[in-house]
Amino acid sequence: MEPGVAEGGAIADGDGADGAIRAADAAEASDVAKVSEREYFAHPYGLVEFGVGIMALPDAKLCGGVDAGCDEGDVSVEVDAWPLFRASPNFAVGAGMTLALIPMQDVPRQATRFPREHARRYFTAEGIGRYYFLYGPNVELWSGISAGLVVVSDNFRSRSPEPGITLIGSDSANIATEGLSLGLASGVTFGVNRNLQVGATLRFANWFLPPNPEVLALGEVASLSNRVTMLNLALTVAYHGR
Repeated sequence: MEPGVAEGGAIADGDGADGAIRAADAAEASDVAKVSEREYFAHPYGLVEFGVGIMALPDAKLCGGVDAGCDEGDVSVEVDAWPLFRASPNFAVGAGMTLALIPMQDVPRQATRFPREHARRYFTAEGIGRYYFLYGPNVELWSGISAGLVVVSDNFRSRSPEPGITLIGSDSANIATEGLSLGLASGVTFGVNRNLQVGATLRFANWFLPPNPEVLALGEVASLSNRVTMLNLALTVAYHGR
């Protein structure tokens, strides 16, 4: 009986030792995680984030002239840049610019004696505030609000006139339609190393443009007016100045 008891005691002692080792490993892992978190955000720092993606204006009414009518919706490739200040693990503030130069939808054309080529560009300059729900060296998840200025630029250029006709003055004219932008944004990033992250952002905004579009002498009008919905999905690269 005594050897059996001794064996049982040995087994019990072995289980207790294993449990103690596991508890010690768990405590060490917890300490490492806390140290890693402190090292990840030792102090406030700056970062800059660059993105490239697609900007969509699903309900935009694109008008080309007094008698030309309007088409609906537009999509464009966009690039953006956001300098930010990370004030704490959970909060960041900053500003950014978005530029969309390649709209897919042109405005309807009206018949004129002097045909005009049209090009449209989008530009926004906005401030943003972010709240990080999840943060750390491996993955971060945030949401925020943005507000700022939007400019829709319409350029109209006259083609070569018919033989015997000479144009006097400039052969092009530009309309810059300015308005306000108010939106929401969210994003996720994955750590590549201590200073570099890659990820994606999704933005939704309303553009508030003047209700009465500007009209040029030859009858062309500003492409956009009133409220316009903007959706933007972009892939991002961020550099941290820690």
